[in-house]
Amino acid sequence: MTDDEQTRVAVLGTLAEFHQEPIPYDMPALLKLVAAINPDLLCLDMTQQQWQAQEFAELPPEYREALIPLARQTDIVVVPIGGGKQLPKPSADGWRGKTISWLRRRLATLQRSAPGADAINQGWRHHLANLLYSAIRNLANQDLEKATREHTEHLIQATLEMVRRDPGTRLLVVVNVQHCHIIREQLRGFTDILVADYTDL
Repeated sequence: MTDDEQTRVAVLGTLAEFHQEPIPYDMPALLKLVAAINPDLLCLDMTQQQWQAQEFAELPPEYREALIPLARQTDIVVVPIGGGKQLPKPSADGWRGKTISWLRRRLATLQRSAPGADAINQGWRHHLANLLYSAIRNLANQDLEKATREHTEHLIQATLEMVRRDPGTRLLVVVNVQHCHIIREQLRGFTDILVADYTDL
């Protein structure tokens, strides 16, 4: 199968509440980036029910304050690909809880100091953040690792459904950065998908 016959999919990681802070990869930077990409379909980690009811209060700020308003002002079509459950925040008692807090502070420092979207989505900073996210999940009281794996798998399957439903479209999947590398790796296993860099979509 040639590149022309494959559906192009790019995955862009976001930083949730950090986008509201004065950092290089802030809300305006995210908005400008997605507007420049101008995908045919914008896949977001929200449920079909949230989209149909226009209930966005529980969504991360980059969705409700930037990407959904952008889609309304353009021809970009929003596709909800999220499952029904929100991932719980990592927490634990005793030394595990203290270690989680310490790791989250290190993660926050790493993300705030990123010079832009590229540094968040690839390279050493991205790989280090993945290690920190994984360590936090493993320390949490809840079965957070299992819940995160199931959530990410749902995002992958929902993306695949859109590829099969609308082959040949340009899909941009915008999700929390901790899911990005897993989604990209899994999608590369399908011959009808070309996993592209978001700058080349």
